[in-house]
Amino acid sequence: MSIRAILLNLADRGVTGTYDLHRRRKKARSVYAELTNYYKKRSFLHMDARQRKETMDHILELEDSFQGLDHVLAGQYRREVKAHYLKDLGPQCYAKYAKQPVKDKVVFLEKGGPRSAPNGYLSDVLKAQGKYRVVMIGAQLRKRSDIEAYENILNFYREAADAKAIFISSANEFLSQFDLRPETKLIQLWHGLGILKKVGYSTIENEQFGRTREEAEEYDAYRNYDFVTLPSMEQAWIFEESMHISADSGKLLPIGVSRTDQFYNPDIIRKGYEDLHRKFPATDGKKIILYAPTYRGRLSNASAPSAMNYRAMAQALGNEYVLLIKQHGSVRNLPGYPEDLLNTFLFDMNRTPIVGAIERLLMIADICITDYSSIAFEYALLERPLLFFAYDLNEYYVDRGLYYKYDEITPGPICSTTEELIDCIQHIDRYFDKQKIIDFKNRFVGACDGHATERTIALIEQAPEPTRP
Repeated sequence: MSIRAILLNLADRGVTGTYDLHRRRKKARSVYAELTNYYKKRSFLHMDARQRKETMDHILELEDSFQGLDHVLAGQYRREVKAHYLKDLGPQCYAKYAKQPVKDKVVFLEKGGPRSAPNGYLSDVLKAQGKYRVVMIGAQLRKRSDIEAYENILNFYREAADAKAIFISSANEFLSQFDLRPETKLIQLWHGLGILKKVGYSTIENEQFGRTREEAEEYDAYRNYDFVTLPSMEQAWIFEESMHISADSGKLLPIGVSRTDQFYNPDIIRKGYEDLHRKFPATDGKKIILYAPTYRGRLSNASAPSAMNYRAMAQALGNEYVLLIKQHGSVRNLPGYPEDLLNTFLFDMNRTPIVGAIERLLMIADICITDYSSIAFEYALLERPLLFFAYDLNEYYVDRGLYYKYDEITPGPICSTTEELIDCIQHIDRYFDKQKIIDFKNRFVGACDGHATERTIALIEQAPEPTRP
């Protein structure tokens, strides 16, 4: 630190504040050196399972403390780790294992855990058919340390190098630095059945949510795609804009989305009810409201919305309804709920995921409340009442951006207060326009007819056109 910087800090922070800043920066440099040593030497590769776990836990603690010590240096470290694994180790690893013949194997890759709502149903069908060996890998990004997440990605490269197909369900940068072998198909299932909020290249230069153009092009997440499965051609223009994939390329396929086949299976729906009532007897005999909002803020620090008055909902609706709450999977710090309402009127489906993926919750809900989430498109398949709790609509328009004019496409009432929600639910027959839901379904998810999985599996053996450059 220069003399001038010290003097400025003394004037701004005082002696105590300047000393504290110096202490934190010194500690940050020490943490940076220790973490750099870990990822460059990778000494943990030679440890037994117990030692490796202890080391990875320690690395996670160091990374968690880093941001608070010096966010600038922490950002530099994260960029260096990413470049080291994706630009240096990754291509080498893939090239080494791609020398092997392609096997009857498919690999599913997720940023979080290995099993997700988008890949669960398809992977189960493939396992049951038995034609392909199914490998499921979760990077655990933002759930474990960066180093551990990228070590998981190296394992993905090894498995993907001789696979017939790779399935992903969200944009990631892991395959941005090298070409896949032509025998391997990269198929994007996408994690949302439809898209309302802007993503990908549509958010370039958005200070709140996007990356710079330079960052997006340095790690082009979409360069290796062979196919993207779409719920209808209506939304192809969004994928053109957000992924820079032409609708004429043959890669954007309106063949439906595999996971929606569950909505046509009465056995799966019945089991959802049975699981819920067995775990929570208080739900039996009650109508079910599902509240499933999207997150707020950037994905890296996603938070849950907090505008709903749960006590008012319970007081007005508790005799007839129960409320299941499912926060977005990217919310790390889940909110608390009134203790006296838990497991009587209000049921936390994040901490007690007894019904399984979000699709199972949608299938058993009598009414769904959401906001800017793509689950509105999925729920429309059931032709049941949808309510939109968009209390921060104007702010969301400005900060995040939407592809459509919200009030023109939402097939249900838009509410800005809990009182409005309560009124809509109490008079649901008056507010529910089934034909509006059907028209919405036909327009946006018309290809989701219960047979999307078989069409998706057929892509594994289909030759991509045009061929990957």
